[in-house]
Amino acid sequence: MADSLFRYYEEMRREGVILYFNGPLSQAVVESIAELMRSKMNAEDAGMGSVQRVFSILVEQMQNIVRYSSERQISSEDQQGEMAQGQVVVGREEDGRFFVACGNKMLTGDCNELSRHIEALRRMTPDELKAYYRERRKQKAPVSSKGGGLGFIEMARKAARPMDFDIRPLDGDTSFFSMKVVAQ
Repeated sequence: MADSLFRYYEEMRREGVILYFNGPLSQAVVESIAELMRSKMNAEDAGMGSVQRVFSILVEQMQNIVRYSSERQISSEDQQGEMAQGQVVVGREEDGRFFVACGNKMLTGDCNELSRHIEALRRMTPDELKAYYRERRKQKAPVSSKGGGLGFIEMARKAARPMDFDIRPLDGDTSFFSMKVVAQ
């Protein structure tokens, strides 16, 4: 294991990774990681707009893991309730733009609707995304949603290019969802 950690370290460095987290996420962990990234980016003198976009995308992706990961465990009260398994990666592209990637297992039955939603967002122009966001804000959240239903739209609006995602079937019940968003 010790030898492979160095290989992981080198690979992550080559890929521009600043932060990699794999494990249980709760709302408290989301807040801590997001604040850590905000501090790191501020220390690197990243522009305030860039910091805010990355922070927003990071929080949205981690909250999606907390809400929708099929790998869940109830923890003791001192760990603030339910935790979900997932991974989060923040890094820099070769052109200097920041990216946020996430991955988690999810119920296969939810994959088609999620895929259709993301594909629709990928085809929209910035003006269409803005109008769609305003329209959706006026509506109630879908019954199946555990949030306001605006997170993917927000990420698409802050993305420099269409969101990249993959859904890989694991077995009859679960699939692995991964997504990468490059911030403007």
